Amino acid sequence: MHSSDIYAKTDLGVRELREHDRNLPLPLRSLLIMIDGNRTVADVLDKARALRLDDKALDTLAVQGLIAPKFSGPSAAANDTMESQRSEDEVERYLRAQQMMSDAINGHLGFRGYGLMMRLQKAANLHELHDLLRDFAAVLVKRIGIEGATLIVSEIEHQIIPRQ
Repeated sequence: MHSSDIYAKTDLGVRELREHDRNLPLPLRSLLIMIDGNRTVADVLDKARALRLDDKALDTLAVQGLIAPKFSGPSAAANDTMESQRSEDEVERYLRAQQMMSDAINGHLGFRGYGLMMRLQKAANLHELHDLLRDFAAVLVKRIGIEGATLIVSEIEHQIIPRQ
């Protein structure tokens, strides 16, 4: 686990927060809540120090299958697969685009955007965000009109597909 890695809750982790099957100690449970798929390991560990937890606690959650890597930092890309070899720029664009979509869903769709928000949280890369963008745009157009939606969607698209 590298400090630039980004972890997200697995389906099992989300279910654990809902159902308390594993009876995690309160500090580990709090750490699991902190894992959001946006913060790096370094950010999470910085906050976890208040709970007197270290990287071993993150390892425990990973071994139990409650969290899994969402992004590996460039230095951690030892694997030869294209999926794990993301540039720092791609990770930053992904995080910005994901945040912009999340803000738009919260700001304009509210509870109506719950399904989109769930799909957004499962999107693991720029390609998946791009695939979601069409549905996102359609719902946004219905809610706020073509002009407002066009501005928001074009900004997000600019993050996903950089102009050269």
